[in-house]
Amino acid sequence: MRITRVTIAAVCTAAAVAVAGCGSDTAEEHHVHEGSDDHEVIEPLSPQQIDADDTAITAMQMILSWQPAIDESKADALVRATPYLGGDLLAVAESGNRADVRPDADWQQWAASKDAVAATCVRADSTPAAPAGMRTVVIDVICTQTVLHASGRSTRLTPQLWRTTTVRTDDGWRLTDYRFQQ
Repeated sequence: MRITRVTIAAVCTAAAVAVAGCGSDTAEEHHVHEGSDDHEVIEPLSPQQIDADDTAITAMQMILSWQPAIDESKADALVRATPYLGGDLLAVAESGNRADVRPDADWQQWAASKDAVAATCVRADSTPAAPAGMRTVVIDVICTQTVLHASGRSTRLTPQLWRTTTVRTDDGWRLTDYRFQQ
């Protein structure tokens, strides 16, 4: 009988797996795993329950997060942000008109690669001070988009400064305008 290196490696691997499976089952070493891998969607904050800052941040994160392989254009992200929008911006989102949306230079490449773009935004220090009780507030947000490649890698894009306008309504704060600053 001839024993090859492959046979020895297979036996060693099987022994290592068997030994790794053995162990103590004491209460101290027993781990309880909670949670799931159901990939459930985490619902964003309710627009009726958040302040002006959180409205601007949440809306901009939604507006700047894209799924080029699924979305027809960046306007689809604006539609997803509809619960946080007001004024003319809401009218644009509800119109369904995608003609005015300038496509991103990398959109076709991202779509072909089945990449997604996720945005994370924070309140910027450059936000102008607003007197207490204002119904219209200007908030600067810094948003960083990250390209989530289908391969599992990610590419962080250059952070961008956006000037937003939020308006208090009877139904909570709403984003009514946003402009790229730098």
